[in-house]
Amino acid sequence: MTMVSSIVRACPPSLQLLLPFLLLLRLEGLKAAPSGPESDTCSTLVQNRFFGFFFSSFVFPSTPCSWTLQNPDPRRYTIFIKVTKPMEDCVPRQHRTFQYDSFLETTRTYLGMESFDEVVKLCDVSTRMSFLEAGKQFLQIRKGPPKVGSGRGEGSGEFKVEYLVVGKRNPSMAACQMLCQWLEDCLTYSTSSRPCGIMQTPCQCWDPPPLDKEENGCYRDGVYLENCLPTVKVPASDTDTSGGWSSWGNWAECSSECGGGVQTRTRVCSSSPDEAYLCDGVLEEGRPCNSQPCIGKGRHGSRSQSLRSVDSRKREDVDKSRSGQHSSQTVDSPSGEEWSPWSVCSATCGEGWQSRTRFCVSVSYSTQCSGPLREQRPCNNTAVCPVHGAWDEWSPWSLCSSTCGRGYRDRTRTCKPPQFGGDACVGPEKQTKFCNIAVCPGEMDGVWNEWSAWSSCSASCSNGTMQRTRECNGPSYGGSECQGEWLQTRDCFLRECPVDGRWQPWSAWSSCTKTCGGGSQQRQRVCYGPFFGGEPCPGDREEVRRCNEKRCPEPHEICDEENFSNVVWKRTPAGDTAAVRCPPNAVGLILRRCSLDDEGIAYWENPTYMKCISNDYRSIQTLTRDHLSKAQRGLVGDGVSEVMTKLRVTSSDGTSYSGDLLAIVDVLKNMTEIFRRSYYSPSSADMRNFVQSISNLLMEENRERWEEAQLLGPNVKELFRLVEDFVDVISLRMKDFQDTYEVTDNLVLSIHKRPVAGTADISFPMKGWRGMVDWARNSEDRVTVSKNIVSSGNPDEDDASAFVTGIVLYRNLGSILSLQRNSTVLNSKVISVTIKPTPSSLSAPVEIEFSHLYNGTTNQTCISWDESDSSSLLGSWSGRACRAVPIDSSRTRCVCDRLSTFAILARLSLDATQLPSVTLIVGCGVSSLTLLLLIIIYVSVWRYIRSERSVILINFCLSIISSNALILIGQTQTRNKVLCTLVAAFLHFFFLSSFCWVLTEAWQSYMAVTGRLRNRIIRKRFLCLGWGLPALVVAISVGFTKAKGYGTVNYCWLSLEGGLLYAFVGPAAAVVLGVSVEFLCGSATAGPYLDVCDSLCRVRLSGGIRHCDGALYPA
Repeated sequence: MTMVSSIVRACPPSLQLLLPFLLLLRLEGLKAAPSGPESDTCSTLVQNRFFGFFFSSFVFPSTPCSWTLQNPDPRRYTIFIKVTKPMEDCVPRQHRTFQYDSFLETTRTYLGMESFDEVVKLCDVSTRMSFLEAGKQFLQIRKGPPKVGSGRGEGSGEFKVEYLVVGKRNPSMAACQMLCQWLEDCLTYSTSSRPCGIMQTPCQCWDPPPLDKEENGCYRDGVYLENCLPTVKVPASDTDTSGGWSSWGNWAECSSECGGGVQTRTRVCSSSPDEAYLCDGVLEEGRPCNSQPCIGKGRHGSRSQSLRSVDSRKREDVDKSRSGQHSSQTVDSPSGEEWSPWSVCSATCGEGWQSRTRFCVSVSYSTQCSGPLREQRPCNNTAVCPVHGAWDEWSPWSLCSSTCGRGYRDRTRTCKPPQFGGDACVGPEKQTKFCNIAVCPGEMDGVWNEWSAWSSCSASCSNGTMQRTRECNGPSYGGSECQGEWLQTRDCFLRECPVDGRWQPWSAWSSCTKTCGGGSQQRQRVCYGPFFGGEPCPGDREEVRRCNEKRCPEPHEICDEENFSNVVWKRTPAGDTAAVRCPPNAVGLILRRCSLDDEGIAYWENPTYMKCISNDYRSIQTLTRDHLSKAQRGLVGDGVSEVMTKLRVTSSDGTSYSGDLLAIVDVLKNMTEIFRRSYYSPSSADMRNFVQSISNLLMEENRERWEEAQLLGPNVKELFRLVEDFVDVISLRMKDFQDTYEVTDNLVLSIHKRPVAGTADISFPMKGWRGMVDWARNSEDRVTVSKNIVSSGNPDEDDASAFVTGIVLYRNLGSILSLQRNSTVLNSKVISVTIKPTPSSLSAPVEIEFSHLYNGTTNQTCISWDESDSSSLLGSWSGRACRAVPIDSSRTRCVCDRLSTFAILARLSLDATQLPSVTLIVGCGVSSLTLLLLIIIYVSVWRYIRSERSVILINFCLSIISSNALILIGQTQTRNKVLCTLVAAFLHFFFLSSFCWVLTEAWQSYMAVTGRLRNRIIRKRFLCLGWGLPALVVAISVGFTKAKGYGTVNYCWLSLEGGLLYAFVGPAAAVVLGVSVEFLCGSATAGPYLDVCDSLCRVRLSGGIRHCDGALYPA
């Protein structure tokens, strides 16, 4: 009770009288059903309430809680809210205000949400109160937990909410008085940056009513009510009438002789149904009678008519009773019977009225019944009465159609069309009557008058015309018209017109009179005319201008004529660029610039072939542009798939010039524009050809051409944009949630379509995908895209939307980028991640796991492609958006907050860049020293052991020593592409040579058994087998692969990818097989071999050494 009394004191005077009723409404509202998904235990739903208030501590005792107010009919009512804000302990965004269109009971979900947080601004203490107007079906205030990371707990600041549900048509008096006071307070607190939350009201506040609206409204107590029925006060006199009422009848007899009875009298409404509003009041009233007590008489209860007093309530109170706001009844008061059914409407359309009545059952010693015994209400307001068609007035009669004889005259009228189903006009639209019955005289035909004189010539010179006319006299009384022409024309010529002279276009400028030091060049024009006395051409016939004013170069500042690459380059001054035609298999120009070195001496730079495009690529480029032109005009062009196939086949054969690369990029860009057109949907073959063409661009043999293209033309960003546009095009064509996976020799492309509210992360690559090549299968690079990466936080929006993720893994793009700077290297492959449609921000970071390309590196840095970062020292590469998380010595994870192209940049350690490992040095060193010692021993006793077997052994030792030296050298030359390739090729040769000399040793042993060892032809065959066969294998391998695969980023040896390693494993396996066969053949002839050996052995007395077939034995 204490809290209730405090609430009463805190309320404004206008609400203190309504407070008990409001508290009753509030207690009933707390028992309502839950209001939606916010909370099933702490929720309040207020229905059928038109005014009230509450305090936040009472409605929101815990978290989460919700309070919801339902609009009975948004078409008829508007909700107005007044919020008295807390002055302290307010937690921002803990209390949120929304309005909704509807509530879906099956899923307990509100639909059509609109937030009012920016209007309420509960924690903004610059204003004490806030107001808002809501027009939807539900208005809800939610209390949620404090925002995570805000550092504040649940707020205790209490605020107060008052609400009004006001009818849009004919609002009540009390509601308008309260709403006008709110509007005044709202406008007081409003500013230019903080407008009033109440947009419009159904009440007119403060201003007097307009004169033209007084007939349809009421002005009461300073408030103007639109569409209000005026209340006519009932005079106190019994004989006076109110509006359309008749005079009161006589009082009837009392209903009881004693103990209190009732007398009644009636009156009749004499107004027509259209003026029924004049009968405001009751048709019957009563008064008490015979109030003396009954002495000695039994009391007989009787059911009498109640006292029906004049209804003096305002029309506004009647409206309230119709809205369901009924007054409560007290005990021992007369009980009113139920209302009778509403009568039939007085009109079937337009404005009609219905009425109903009731009786009052009185109780002895009780007061009179309150309220009217008869009610009226308008009906059929929505039914529009039909309007029948109506004729306008007849037009005046027309003139008679003939001046004599029989003619006629007519008149017409127009029909106003019927409306709302009314009948059309009945009767004729035109009336006709005869006129001029008099007889006409005889008919007279028309006769031409004489021709007029010829007019003057229409032109003062050259060709013109002259005219003359004649008039027809008559006809009359029905005669015929004149026959023939009324106008004649003939040509005339006075003289030739003068023609002024007219300059022809200027000729081209002549060549300059000097190549340097200042010369001149001129051009001329010819004057056409004048003729027949015209004016000559104004201006000069010739123009002269200066040219080649630059200083003439000295002899040492001119590049001499040179024959380079079968092209003759003429003498060119330093700073100029010479141009010659491309070879016959291409179109365009070869450009070569003459520059000055540091000493001021002119020299030729290397020629560039950027402007040269091979004929095959030129034809493909022309076809693509034709198809694009048709697509832009909306035409369907056949043969797009054939063009893509031709591009894929042609690009797989490589390129001849750097201009070919630019032509391929141009063709692919035009193809993406064709694919965007709605009429053309690319097939799976088109997508494969597109991706394969991009892969062909990145072939290793195109590396030098890429470097040239990046220096003078578009850099690698064009490639990134091309791939991103392709992913965008494919995303537009993907209908269902699916994956697209393309694997080539130089890149892997993965496209995934997923719903925003996904259930699983996107992982790349997919190991089990068919067609996976070796380098992609063995790659340890990983990409993880979170399922919530583009989530908006709104479940309804996320369920209805989808996104497409494109991931590209480039195999060798790092070699094209050329990011090496001193000891800094690109230590990973390059990976691109894109999402369409492009999100403004990411809800979760992208994680990319890279495997290192180089061993022994430090300072692993994650970099991303950022064209907007102009401050980066790496050009368009930046390290700002990613952070590196080391996994182990060979892997690093990059966690990035943006979508881009990513890689790892690292620094080579001193040991990794200069010296091989200690183990390798010791192993190769010991092996080489041992073999070298063996060679020294053999050379020292060569005259005693000279034989084919000794030659074979020394050659074998030399091949092993050379292999060890190349292994040590190759460890420090991985960054020198050319030298690393040479080391790998020679290692291939010397390793094969070692195996071949082992095979030669087996062959020599077999020859010794067969007795043909002394043949000198055999010795030559030994040399061909030991050195010639490995050289042949290496030459064939280099020729077929174009040295591709000789040398990698980590070592100077054969690459494990592409099958080049079999060029070493195959011959080595064949040698092992041959040695095994010769060993078996030699074992079969072991006996004879011993005899032959004894015959070949010679005993050398000097030193006591016995030598047999190149081997040394003690005597």
